[in-house]
Amino acid sequence: MPCRHCGAEIPDSSAFCPTCGASQHQPVAPFTPPAGAAINVPEETLWTGRFSARAEALHWILWIFWLAILAVLYAKFFVEKSRTLHVCLLGAALLPGLLLLVRIALEKLTVRYRLTNQRLFRKRGLLTRRADELELIRVDDVAVTQDFVQRLLNVGTVTVLSTDATDPKLTIEGIADPFGLKEKIRTQVRARRSRTTFLETL
Repeated sequence: MPCRHCGAEIPDSSAFCPTCGASQHQPVAPFTPPAGAAINVPEETLWTGRFSARAEALHWILWIFWLAILAVLYAKFFVEKSRTLHVCLLGAALLPGLLLLVRIALEKLTVRYRLTNQRLFRKRGLLTRRADELELIRVDDVAVTQDFVQRLLNVGTVTVLSTDATDPKLTIEGIADPFGLKEKIRTQVRARRSRTTFLETL
């Protein structure tokens, strides 16, 4: 049981605390941690996420316009439709779409994000792996970036600015419900700071 005076752990049958010598039978106010002391809270995962294909919606729209332009050029201006021309136009039409598919696949397979009540994690890589983590106590600002199509689809990029010396800016790209994630991060930052007094060396 804890000592009623200093909070040290003592045997249940002890009449006096071996640390401070206080009697355990006298009415002494219960021990409370000093102001500013860190309160240990178990770390738990609050959110996990990865890149959303909807984040590339604007590029898919631009690709469709590109296909339409190529179709008009093919029909109006190319009188001699040779095999070489067919191959070149087909390559020009399909290449942007293939690059978009490759980018989406790589982002989904190689990047993972996780938010706990203490830290923000980003893991990157497929064969090799790099893990970045950011203590929420160090977060200074959280911003959301969206293009006009992403606003309609509720996806975007969350940028976390911090005082971390090695990685002061952590970017979470193409995430669904970015404003919801921003609020989760801000809430946990405030909760973390309320539990801990953190002094930064200038």
